[in-house]
Amino acid sequence: MPMGSKAFESPLISHARMRAMYRALVETRVLSEQAGRAAKFAKNLEACWVAIAIDLKPGDLTSEDGGTALIQHVLRAGAREAARAATAAEVRKTQRELAGEKTAAKFAGNAFERLLCAAGQAMALKTQGGKGVVVAYVAQDELKASEWKRLFTIAAAELPLILVSMPSHGSLRVDLAKAARTASVPVIPVDAGDVVALYRVAQESIGRARAGGGAAVIECVAMGVDPMKFMRSQLVKKGICTEAWAARVDAGFRRIVGSV
Repeated sequence: MPMGSKAFESPLISHARMRAMYRALVETRVLSEQAGRAAKFAKNLEACWVAIAIDLKPGDLTSEDGGTALIQHVLRAGAREAARAATAAEVRKTQRELAGEKTAAKFAGNAFERLLCAAGQAMALKTQGGKGVVVAYVAQDELKASEWKRLFTIAAAELPLILVSMPSHGSLRVDLAKAARTASVPVIPVDAGDVVALYRVAQESIGRARAGGGAAVIECVAMGVDPMKFMRSQLVKKGICTEAWAARVDAGFRRIVGSV
C-alpha cells in the first residue's frame, strides 16, 4: 500500500510530519551513539529531543547541558522534505558540532543556575514583545525540590518558557505537580517514549507560551519504551509508512554516517 494512501490523516500532525519525526529519531540515535553520547543522553529518550524541538522557529532559544548540536540537527531534519534523507554535508556539520561541544568551555554554574539564565532569556524575549520561546532541558534529579519551587515562582510571571523535565538517573524523585502548585504552572506528564504524545503536548504548550499564556513543564516519564520501535510499529500499523521504508531510513542513514 502506498504510504498514507488509505490511512486517516490527523489535522494536528500530518503523515509527512510523522515520517520526518521518525527520520529525526533514527538520526539522533545513530549520531549520539557514534559520538559516545548514549549514556549522556539516556538511550531511548531521543523522543524528548525530537518531538519537542523539531518545530522550533528562528528566534526560539534552547538550554541544554551539552545537547545543542543534536538539537540543531533535529531542527535541520525537521526543515527537510519528509522524503529526503540527510546529506553527507549535513552529517559532517553535526559531527563537527558534536566534536566542538567536547572541547568547548562548559557552563560555569550548576543546573539550577543554568535554568535561572534560561528564565532570564525568556524574560528578555517577553520584554522585546516577540513570539519567541525558550525550551530548557534538565534531568529531574539535577534540581532539589526547593530549587524547582523557586524556579516555578519565577516562571509564573507569564514567561515564554518550556521546562522539559527529563527522567532522573539517580534515586532522587521530585513531585513536580506539588512543587508547581502554588505558582500555578501546569505540569504535563508524558511517556518519554511516545513521540506523537510528546509532540502534541509540546505544540500545545509552546503555542500557549507564544500567545502570552506563560510557562509550562513537560515531565518526560520513562516507561521503558523504545521510541524508535514504538513509533515504527505505530506508523506501519496506521499505514503511514511501510516496514520497508522504515528499514531504508535506518540503513540509509547508517551508510551515510559510515561514509563520511
